[in-house]
Amino acid sequence: MTDVIVVDASCLIDLRKGRLLTALCSLPYQLVVPLPVRKSEVLDDQGMLTYDLTPDEVPQALTLKQHHRALSASDCFCLVTALAHRGILLTGDAPLRRAATEKELSVHGVLWIISELVVAKSCPISLLIEALQAWQSDETVFLPPDEVS
Repeated sequence: MTDVIVVDASCLIDLRKGRLLTALCSLPYQLVVPLPVRKSEVLDDQGMLTYDLTPDEVPQALTLKQHHRALSASDCFCLVTALAHRGILLTGDAPLRRAATEKELSVHGVLWIISELVVAKSCPISLLIEALQAWQSDETVFLPPDEVS
């Protein structure tokens, strides 16, 4: 069975900036993006599945928002999607990480993806280095500077 990774907007943005979306899709995971996130990030078909929350899951997302005020609506959709798939949540957002950990989900960020890409030999090392350099010089990317270095 293939592991599911639910990708949030912050990681999609960072991976796009690092030109790693295509490489991400080459990994041996089923990548899932909630419909509202997919629409907000204007993703073309990158090999990621779109998940539309069920009528029962929408109120679950709204309840999460009430209990975790720091989360955006998109964050809540990602969390509910990860719960529905019992998947890995890929996020760089600290409040979303905490909420997912409370729900006993596995949580990783884009630096973990770099490691996965190295192990899978899914893209040239030079592309990974370029991504890390791009993130390092981008003031809107909030990754741990020591780890990026």
